[in-house]
Amino acid sequence: MTGPDPELLRAEFLGITVRHEAADTSRADLAALFADMSTRYELNRMEFVDGGATLAGASGSEVVLRPDQTASAGVTGLGFREGLDRVSGMLRDALARVETRDRLWIDDVTLVAVWDCETEDGARRYLSDDVLGLGDESQELLAGDDDEASHGLRVWRRLGNGTLDVAVEPMHTDTSKIYVRLVYSDDDVADGADAVIESAEAVNEYLHGPLVAFVRARARR
Repeated sequence: MTGPDPELLRAEFLGITVRHEAADTSRADLAALFADMSTRYELNRMEFVDGGATLAGASGSEVVLRPDQTASAGVTGLGFREGLDRVSGMLRDALARVETRDRLWIDDVTLVAVWDCETEDGARRYLSDDVLGLGDESQELLAGDDDEASHGLRVWRRLGNGTLDVAVEPMHTDTSKIYVRLVYSDDDVADGADAVIESAEAVNEYLHGPLVAFVRARARR
């Protein structure tokens, strides 16, 4: 089969978690923050927990506030750019309570994407045959008696000052689609939210640049 169409690679989830110096935020302050963010980001639930709070919405958006950690995440129904605008907006608003928000550490930037191969079982066959180059005999050795066994790959590499962990595998619920998860982390201090958001953009660029090129490099012509 030919390689999957890059136009059918779609971001589905983006999450950002940062650490910072501890912020002593009262429940009243957290409630006020929730009231301010709820309408803007369609957050309709708040739960106090672990000296902080979790804010969530029916659309899949979530903000997790802890004394020394802040996270924001959401589905990206309209693509990466829309998701980044919303997730980074929630992160900036949540970090307003942290006095030292110009000094952050990136626990993770997680980007999940799905790539449609357009044919039943296409992702499983393409990854096994073309990307990994596993012949029938090798696949039988790995699969044993399971005719439905699938194969994927993991990539670990440096990206900027941090580390990127990439997983590429067929979706278990729909093997016509490739599931891609990229997780970036960085132990060096980041100069505020702008630097964190730049890291998220770099992860997306890696997805659509080197990773797409690699997956399609073995496509049969």
